[in-house]
Amino acid sequence: MNKLWNEPSSDRFERLVEGSFPYWVCLIEEKCTGPNYEKVQKFCRANGLTLSRNGHSVVWQKEWYQVFRFADEQHAEIFMREFGGERMHPSERGKGKRWSMWKKGTYKPKPRGPYDFR
Repeated sequence: MNKLWNEPSSDRFERLVEGSFPYWVCLIEEKCTGPNYEKVQKFCRANGLTLSRNGHSVVWQKEWYQVFRFADEQHAEIFMREFGGERMHPSERGKGKRWSMWKKGTYKPKPRGPYDFR
């Protein structure tokens, strides 16, 4: 049986969402909570950014960050120009009981060969 169907439905949904929104931006929590939350949402709506409704929080060096997911890389760049933040690759997210840990800097892109046409 397919491994995907053996996991809880929330995990399956999370995995599907990750594939549709592969460009992640982490913003320190103070910049996107309280009155700033509505500012962030309004900016994304006004500029037509492909922001996912689902996000999560990660911690790095005892500071919490909100993760914003985008379907388009240019939209992630526009967001970062407006609010700051840092890029995060999905593979840098923690696993298991350390799910909230940001393994910052661990992503290394694979070298491209002459026959990679992406």
